[in-house]
Amino acid sequence: MPAVPTSYKEEYKKVERYCAFQEKCAFDVHKKLRDMEVPRAESEQIILVLTEKGFIDHERYCDAFVHDHIKIKRWGRQKIKASLKAKSLPAISIDRALNKIEFSIFSENLTYLMNRKIKELAGEKDPQKQKAKLIRYLASCGYEIPMILDFID
Repeated sequence: MPAVPTSYKEEYKKVERYCAFQEKCAFDVHKKLRDMEVPRAESEQIILVLTEKGFIDHERYCDAFVHDHIKIKRWGRQKIKASLKAKSLPAISIDRALNKIEFSIFSENLTYLMNRKIKELAGEKDPQKQKAKLIRYLASCGYEIPMILDFID
């Protein structure tokens, strides 16, 4: 098992607490260590130690991220996938986490967001503009266009 660089023990303790408090991925920890001005080589070593000790786990992080963003923010698959890819997480971990979620949850969230947005757009006179705005809004929430069109029509 790799050792923590001796000159960065204090920074290691800080990021260990950071990871223990809430699920974090290597991308988040890199950013935190960069903010602490820890050199990249030492950062990599610290992340390796955290991963081996179980403080960083990409599968667990993806599961937590997907769960939170579906339940709390009501994001769709596309937005969740893009956010996780932006954090350089393995595609297989992302797909596994997304596949654990039932389609019915996405459809319930889509229905909720659609109904809420329709109330917001009630003042829009032109039905074509209203539909276009609704589609754009739902797509920006991460839902696929075919799925949106199935629900709107």
